[in-house]
Amino acid sequence: MNKKLLIFKKTEIFKHWKNTAWSTFSSIGKHIIISALPLAYFTASAFTSAAQTDTLQMQEVRINSSRIPTIYSETARIIYTIDKKEIEAMPVHSLQGLIEYVASVDVRQRGSEGVQADINIRGGNFDQTLILLNGFKMNDVQTGHHNMNLPVEIENIEKIEILEGPGNRIFGINAYSGAINFITDNQTAKQLQAGIFAGQHNYFGGNINISHTYKKFSNYLSASYKKSDGYLTDSINDTDFRILNIFYRNRLNTKVANFSLQAGYTYKSFGANSFYTPKYPWQYEETKTSFAALKSEKQGTHYKITHRISLRRHQDRFELFREDRYKHTGKYFIDGTDTAKYIPGIYEAWNYYGGHNYHLTYNFGTELKLNFDTKIGKSAIGAEYSYAEIKSNVLGEPLENPENVPGEPNGLFTKSKSRKNINLYAEHLVKFNKLTISGGASLNLDEMFKRNFSGGIDLSYALTMHFRTFASFNQSVRLPTFTDLYYDGPTNKGNPDLQPETALNYEVGMKYFNRGLHSNISVFRRNGKNTIDWVRLSDTVDWQAQNITELQVTGAELSVNYAFSPNSVVNNISFSYAYTNITKQSSNYISKYALDYLKHKAVLSLNHKLYKRFSANWNIRYENRNGSYSAYDLKTKTYTGEKEYKPYILTDVRFLWRSKKIEIFADASNLFNVKYHEFGNILMPGRWIKVGIRMKLNY
Repeated sequence: MNKKLLIFKKTEIFKHWKNTAWSTFSSIGKHIIISALPLAYFTASAFTSAAQTDTLQMQEVRINSSRIPTIYSETARIIYTIDKKEIEAMPVHSLQGLIEYVASVDVRQRGSEGVQADINIRGGNFDQTLILLNGFKMNDVQTGHHNMNLPVEIENIEKIEILEGPGNRIFGINAYSGAINFITDNQTAKQLQAGIFAGQHNYFGGNINISHTYKKFSNYLSASYKKSDGYLTDSINDTDFRILNIFYRNRLNTKVANFSLQAGYTYKSFGANSFYTPKYPWQYEETKTSFAALKSEKQGTHYKITHRISLRRHQDRFELFREDRYKHTGKYFIDGTDTAKYIPGIYEAWNYYGGHNYHLTYNFGTELKLNFDTKIGKSAIGAEYSYAEIKSNVLGEPLENPENVPGEPNGLFTKSKSRKNINLYAEHLVKFNKLTISGGASLNLDEMFKRNFSGGIDLSYALTMHFRTFASFNQSVRLPTFTDLYYDGPTNKGNPDLQPETALNYEVGMKYFNRGLHSNISVFRRNGKNTIDWVRLSDTVDWQAQNITELQVTGAELSVNYAFSPNSVVNNISFSYAYTNITKQSSNYISKYALDYLKHKAVLSLNHKLYKRFSANWNIRYENRNGSYSAYDLKTKTYTGEKEYKPYILTDVRFLWRSKKIEIFADASNLFNVKYHEFGNILMPGRWIKVGIRMKLNY
């Protein structure tokens, strides 16, 4: 603890900044120069346009995803926001699709339409990103693969806030490389919204939302459903899905305090073609997620007290051999047709598989926070308590008495594990004329692990009315998941002796905002220690989770967004680019996940008018992934060697007709039918055409 605290001493901070800044700029200087060219061009264009026509004056964006809410221009961090208007114009049908157009976010989907996706920020992995719903933490203690099982759809979302970089100070434990907060519609009008859509591959779905307000009591209820028979055309399709979401939220304002209750349920069932091994593509998964949370706020003249309490329940069943395709005979699964016979040489390697995997996790959390203003700035102090539990037939420690799996007549929980966690934090923000300083610390006490301290400081300085520079230094910590600790497969072994991974993070950058133009550029460095990775020696085949990898992540980001005047043909144009480079120091071990990241990602978005009420929204993204995967030939049932990920360019477009009450849209994702892989041997969808209609009625 004392060594960590010494970091905050002036001499140590200077030493870290000096070494890091030189290393960072020297390794990515050429990328910064290239990235700065379009920034200079757009900036010059903005000044020219401002002189010729009246541009739209963009309102300041208020950032809620922090201990101390503030406005975007004053933050010393990069927080990417997506508002309701942008969401409605995007040619996507899932939450994962919404954030794919953010350059610093790597969305690695297995399948389509959000059945399962790993969310990575700035070269981190799927367990290092914190997912929130209206400020409530939604990460699953079993694995980050389930973090995006949220009980909401696009139509429910009012705004998305994406924190790029470490967030332990702001959100607590596990916001290691970033955090994403999905904020639902704060609708208070008496309104009914409904929509229906359809498309290729027997894609069909609909949604309905109703909001009602009586005096100081507002209610919002939504339900949505979508399904598809799968996008592959070969004999092994296994990419079908069914997704159901139900979400309710209310607000009650009283003299004592303001209260908000929310609850939701999501059900997903989907073919998991080659999700975890290409040898047996007929895989299947079913998940059920329930969530309930209560928030109360007491507002005073110079203070606000906030209390949160939440419970998340997640249950899943994974079938390596899909039941409607295979039948279980003795200790083998064989093809379920009349002529199917056990074929020697195919299933011997999977004799360990005695049945499906069952998991049930509970995450309970409560938080008490006090915000208060004084003459020396704004402050926040608080405490969080969380309890996590898993019941499984794969993960955890043996149960004395096995328990029945809810809703599964043939399932038994034979293992279980739980842990308790306390997080104490303090944050302070102060302004000195043009300088804004925010700093804080977080102390985490976990039942399974030692104490972990996270601290940091952010600085922002206004050079002019429209131009700011910023710098930050922050620590981050991530606790192992139960999969990291206890998974036991034929070639993958968890490690119950794992310790939390930590990192020191540095960032410097600039922001420019004037009239319709918002732009920023930044460089960052993350020095990770005790990084959790699945590794093996070159002469072995077994992978094991270890705390042996030290990672140095270096990157640069550029973002330019320009909103034109209401009379212009072009409504909005934006460009963003992210560069990431990771170096690893882990002796003779081979890494499984650490070096599988997006090295380059660029996104160009254009929204323009076509004719009167018609408009179009184009989104083009370029992705170049570092790393490789073991290619598998299903016909010969053999691995054919390592295959590097190929870069690709995807084009998505939405054509939209809009009136006050009705919207009609036509979408084309992957317009040019590009063949690409985001994860291993899993082929992603080609061109997919969808059409739909939405209506809004006031009553």
